[in-house]
Amino acid sequence: MPADRAHGREGQPFRLAYLTNIPTPYRREMIAAWAAGNPGVAISTFYTDQDDQGRGWATAPVGGSVSERRLAPGIDVPGYGKLNRGLRRMVADCDMLMIGGFEQAGYLAAALWARTMGKPVVLLFDGFSPARFATDPRSALLLKRLTARLSDGFFANGTAAARYLHRRLGVDPGKPLRDQRLSHVAAPITTARARWQGMLSGAVRQALGLPVGDRPVLMSCGYLIERKRIDLTIDAAAALPVDRRPDLLIMGTGPLQDELAARARAQGVTAHFPGFRQADALADYYFAADALVLSSNDDPWGLVVNEAMDAGLPVILSDACGAAEDLVHGGVNGHVFPSGDVAALTACIASLLDADPAVMGRASRDIIAGWTPERSAENLALLIADVRTKKQRRA
Repeated sequence: MPADRAHGREGQPFRLAYLTNIPTPYRREMIAAWAAGNPGVAISTFYTDQDDQGRGWATAPVGGSVSERRLAPGIDVPGYGKLNRGLRRMVADCDMLMIGGFEQAGYLAAALWARTMGKPVVLLFDGFSPARFATDPRSALLLKRLTARLSDGFFANGTAAARYLHRRLGVDPGKPLRDQRLSHVAAPITTARARWQGMLSGAVRQALGLPVGDRPVLMSCGYLIERKRIDLTIDAAAALPVDRRPDLLIMGTGPLQDELAARARAQGVTAHFPGFRQADALADYYFAADALVLSSNDDPWGLVVNEAMDAGLPVILSDACGAAEDLVHGGVNGHVFPSGDVAALTACIASLLDADPAVMGRASRDIIAGWTPERSAENLALLIADVRTKKQRRA
């Protein structure tokens, strides 16, 4: 960012307050990159929640020049998240506010305070499931449109999110919008790649203590709940001829684990359930698989897709995943199928098994190479400059 635009009043660093719900490993990496790539911007991160919402993530502080604090609890607004204390002071102490989405009452309240104080607001939007495009209840849609109207610029992740902002929320096309380029934590994948360099997936499975067979292995990763539709992946595998049927590696835990294991057994599908793993350990399992399948019927993005692609895996996604439109190049690094269509998913798996997985995996790595924290930092700098320039012109 040019020096004259990077600083706030009296030559001081430009102060960006980022309001979000919880610290996460992937967000930690991105915030650190935002700070490193924008030395003229002082970033303060504020969290609305007092815990990690049961995710089980081990997230270290961002460190460096980034300050972090949890806002004091206020009240829980039924169906609309947290309304914390300290929002007014947070806004008063910054030059620009960035809010982490629509789902918190505190985000809207902070945006209203910013409008009152004449501070610009940027709305960060991590992604959007196309399956939700026209499903917002009227009350939720009105609140989202109000939040969008209060925002001066948008840091939206992916094509589906940008389309939702413009077509559903009616965002003025003249307002600045930059692609957030949501990225995963790359270090564990890099370390695992070096560890398993030159080894076939079967050898990696053996080293990890997983059963080893001659079949290809499709990986699924996520919380084992209904909207992830892992049952669809099991049914699609079962629909293939026995001699072409892949094994499944289902990472994660959740309330449907026993039901899914029973479903696989009943249909003659071999499924392994290693459980939940933190990022460093999970990275090894990508190299034990031959492809990733994300068959969700509602997924705002699907960060496991970024991770799998970085590990060199072909990917199969439902069209209800926000990442599908941007990260899957049909027939090049994977396939996209209509959500809920088991026959279509079966056909995608069959096509992938007939292809050269190494070639498709290399294509995945080439595509995901442009989705990095550093690229996100560049786009944030451009967005801040866009918003400030537009505000100065209006003034």
